[in-house]
Amino acid sequence: MEKIYGWTGTLLCIELSSGKVDKISTIDYAGDFVGGRLLASRLYWDEVSAGVGALDPENLLMLMPGPLAGTQAIACSRWIISAKSPHSYPDQYGFGNGGGFMGAAIKSAGYDGLIIRGTAKAPGCIVIENGQVAIEDAQGLWGHTTFDTMEKLRERHGGSARIACIGQAGENMVRFAIVATDQGGHLSNGMGAVMGSKNLKAIVVKGGSKVPVANPEKLSEINKRIRLMRKGQNEGLYMTEPMIQGIEKGKNTPCYACPQGCMRSYFKHTSGLEEVRQTCAAAFYYTPWDQLYHGEGTENPFIATSLCDRHGLCTGEMSNIINWLYNCHKNEVLTEDETGLPLSKIGSLEFIEALVHQVVARQGFGDLLAQGARRASIEQGKAAEEIGLRRVVRSGYVDDSYGPRLFMATALMYATEVRNPIIQLHEFSMTILKWVLWHTTAGGMSSLNTEALRKIAKQVWGSEAAADFSTYEGKAKAAFMIQNRQHAKESMVACDRFYPLLDSDQTEDLMGDPAIVPRLFEAVTGEKMSEDDYYSLGQRSVNLQRAIMGREGRSGRESDTLNEFHYTEPLETEEGMFGLFNPDLELPGAGTAIISRKGATVDRAEFLKMKDEYYELRGWDVATGLQKKATLQDLGLEFLCDELARLKILSP
Repeated sequence: MEKIYGWTGTLLCIELSSGKVDKISTIDYAGDFVGGRLLASRLYWDEVSAGVGALDPENLLMLMPGPLAGTQAIACSRWIISAKSPHSYPDQYGFGNGGGFMGAAIKSAGYDGLIIRGTAKAPGCIVIENGQVAIEDAQGLWGHTTFDTMEKLRERHGGSARIACIGQAGENMVRFAIVATDQGGHLSNGMGAVMGSKNLKAIVVKGGSKVPVANPEKLSEINKRIRLMRKGQNEGLYMTEPMIQGIEKGKNTPCYACPQGCMRSYFKHTSGLEEVRQTCAAAFYYTPWDQLYHGEGTENPFIATSLCDRHGLCTGEMSNIINWLYNCHKNEVLTEDETGLPLSKIGSLEFIEALVHQVVARQGFGDLLAQGARRASIEQGKAAEEIGLRRVVRSGYVDDSYGPRLFMATALMYATEVRNPIIQLHEFSMTILKWVLWHTTAGGMSSLNTEALRKIAKQVWGSEAAADFSTYEGKAKAAFMIQNRQHAKESMVACDRFYPLLDSDQTEDLMGDPAIVPRLFEAVTGEKMSEDDYYSLGQRSVNLQRAIMGREGRSGRESDTLNEFHYTEPLETEEGMFGLFNPDLELPGAGTAIISRKGATVDRAEFLKMKDEYYELRGWDVATGLQKKATLQDLGLEFLCDELARLKILSP
């Protein structure tokens, strides 16, 4: 057999019900489906029918790194965990994206991914060590937190063991339970509940093999360029000290093959807690409520995040639930007596401790909340549901982070994705944030001026108009190009904090290098991949996901919607750094004009026009939003056509 690079050539299949272990070839899939998100989608299409529930034994759980994982390709050893998601409403295909060392460990153990089927008869752990695969008893671990579980497993298997595990929330199948991994990684979308439904407490991997690289010298050369381009503003933007009271930063804790691209570090809290944190939304989810209740920030948000991390709850969904409870209580839709929660004390430590306990134990009203904000709001009636839809989309995910009233192009990302499309939102919003920092600090915190932003927009978003926020022109193409690039990135699987490198203050023209990930792929695998090939990979991923969504009941134009408030309620504030530095929500307009999006809504007619343009770019039928047979054939996805035609969701 011809030597392969990057890939190991093997996918490991584990049947929990019988204990059977099997292997299949990656080569049958690698050419068209590469790895990560795209490979998981391909396997899901083959094995998980529309009628399978997220918590059924027939659901397929997959851990998928990409072809670059386990090599020295900078920040490219992340991994995808995928299954039918119990967080989605209704149950639908989903995934989480994680860092740490697990992705690299799976590759160095000799596998391109893990495929887990069935349900264990008793609580168990999968252990992959020294070429052996075993399902070990987990009775002594069941009921323990994620932190305690990892500690006990490291005592048993050594400090080099890489672990993905669940807490009590996953064991009790809370629909938004997370999977925890090393370096403070937490994978969302209900994957912890899927593990719990399979009686799977943890996955332990120890690998000792090197992943072969086709051109190590070329890889080293590209890595040097990446390090250079990441200096300056790109480094500073992601290394900001977290604004949380009562903590002291300790040592940095970067993920595998990362030169510390984010503020992922040990932090010590005044309570004595010492934990790895990353400065993302998860670390701050309780901060707004804490400030609202106390009138200023306290030390409680660190503890609030710790409670969720240790018990295995998604902080993003907890934020949705708290928002829903607060507004239901404010509007007299829910009472403290009815919920058994101190709703008048939202923001206090007492409240968050009570809420976490109720949800994790599925006790009292917590049993309803364990279904997630969307399902809980529906169960409570029309008024409660309407309040819920002010925060989450109909499929259950947060609806207004970097939202379309501010950025316009993100409307199509929200309307067409299976879950919160956070990395797509980041590409657009974080690039614009650098312009905001230039604009509001007179160049003191960023060099990304209007001219440079427009150059970037023309190169990677399709037109200079994509960076003109006085018009909807160019926004559909921007969404199309961003989706393709980010789907491709999650198939590699490369880090959101590093890629794409669209700009750099280390270059004379301030331009970055958006094609650097496909060049890393070439260096590692020896396979040619142009920038166009890379974006075609993303096209394939978007279309395969669209087919899965259609088979599971979400197809066509009528499914690509926004919540009503986007059209009717003027935008007043934006959370995070964007709103902090730019409270007037100023953005570049035409020419040298600066406009404000404060008070803006989404124009309904313009959104419909954007959908028309987007469908045209995708090669889908404009009138119906259905995929066309010819488009799928051109992308090498003709295997989808018979099923989509049978379901009458394929346009001729």
